[in-house]
Amino acid sequence: MDRKLFLTVALCAGIFLLWQNLYLKPMTLKQTPIASQGVLSDKPVQPSILSGNTLKPTNGKESVSEIKIGNRMFSAVVSTHGAMLTEVSFFPITNEAEKLKELIGSTKQLQITSSSEDWAQRFSKADYKIVSNQKLDNGDEKVELFYEDADFSSRRVFQTNTALYSVDVETFLKFKTQAPGYVFFSTKAKNEVAKVFQENERRHIYFNKLGGQESWDVSAMKDLKEDLGEGRWFAITSRYFLNAVIDKGSSVKPQFQSRPLDDGFYAASLIYKVDSNQLHIPNRIYYGPKNIDLLKKVEPNLDAVVDFGWFTLIAYPLLKALKWFYKFVGNYGVAIILLTVMVKIITYPLTLKSMKGMKEMQRIQPQLAALREKHADDKEKLNKEMLQLMKANGYNPMSGCLPMFIQMPIFIALYNVLYGAIDLYGQPFFGWIHDLSQKDPFFVTPVLLGLMMFLQQKMTPNTSTDPAQQKMMMMMPVIFSVMMLWLPSGLTLYMLVNSVVTIIQQMIINRTIGNLSAKAA
Repeated sequence: MDRKLFLTVALCAGIFLLWQNLYLKPMTLKQTPIASQGVLSDKPVQPSILSGNTLKPTNGKESVSEIKIGNRMFSAVVSTHGAMLTEVSFFPITNEAEKLKELIGSTKQLQITSSSEDWAQRFSKADYKIVSNQKLDNGDEKVELFYEDADFSSRRVFQTNTALYSVDVETFLKFKTQAPGYVFFSTKAKNEVAKVFQENERRHIYFNKLGGQESWDVSAMKDLKEDLGEGRWFAITSRYFLNAVIDKGSSVKPQFQSRPLDDGFYAASLIYKVDSNQLHIPNRIYYGPKNIDLLKKVEPNLDAVVDFGWFTLIAYPLLKALKWFYKFVGNYGVAIILLTVMVKIITYPLTLKSMKGMKEMQRIQPQLAALREKHADDKEKLNKEMLQLMKANGYNPMSGCLPMFIQMPIFIALYNVLYGAIDLYGQPFFGWIHDLSQKDPFFVTPVLLGLMMFLQQKMTPNTSTDPAQQKMMMMMPVIFSVMMLWLPSGLTLYMLVNSVVTIIQQMIINRTIGNLSAKAA
């Protein structure tokens, strides 16, 4: 290796290591992003000193006892009025966490209600007594509430599982008079969200039923939505977080319903049929990040809400590879660069084959143009002679297209991973990029991407003679740059590195094809 080149590489590496240790690591520790909080740790978390009973007035005449359980990483508020969770929150307390509340908008968790208006009123007006409120040995907390009147008795047990961002709730209902036909366990959420949020931040609802998942966009929640199939859970999701209500093995398999309310909210519910005068329902509330490994621990198949599109089977290994690189370099920006380079190296044989086909196509373009002019009025003869010309020159039309089509699922899957993976949330890269899940604040990477795409386009063989198509291709770098202005900087970084590596590969391919042509001559 040239001595000057070696010194340059060593100097760049030294500067990056100094930047990493003196700037990025302290800033990362200060931010404490979700991806590095140790949410998968099995160690108990210390309980919060804020736990205990507090009284809050509701209408000036009565007060509702609210018990806050959990710790600074995850906490919930249990209300004795209706025996439900009135607030769930988790660390970090940042604008994004507040954004989650706005997007998901859940204000009541596991509220007991019914298809019978009479029973719904009885459930909502029930004022429970606190039977016990205890701290467990593993650092979690457990609260038991009880209510009884002439019509029914109810006991509800709430227990935090802070390591899994969840609260386990057991409900025991005993009916002394005519029981309702169905009991609903509901979450109340906003139907509309603030206009400042982009469309891609909008919520979806997933329902896990036997045989697969159903999902609806938030706009569908304006009307009654029912799925009569038996299921296990439903989840309200935003881009990086979700709120899930899970059945943990009741004897009656629940169904799902979402119905609009008069106050601008909707109620999403697991519905249980009442077959006797007693009902025991174990549930779990999850309120936290869309971390695949964590969701698998919370509930099997709950990771299905992390939707990487049609190519999820490809996306999962790519995400694992990204995390594997991160373990070694400690920086997700560098991990993205390494993963992109790895994918480009693996797909290089396909790229080479595609470029050879495009070069061959470019070589016979004058002859094809002559045929188009000669047989302008006879499409059938034109196609026949074009195929004969390609065959005579040893060109297969699929040799240029097929390799690119094979690569497309990989690139789309990687694109979706970098767009939706919570692992990039709050993670800095270098210099001005402090969060790979947010847009580039100074739009440097989108502009560089446009320049690299323009250079790449100049180096790529032109196989089109249509002026309109050529003009459209010239506009593509500008269109892509504008598209990437507001997308996550981690995604833009991937596109930028992909273009740079493609240019390098193109230079190698052009030289290889040139050498082969010289030998053939």
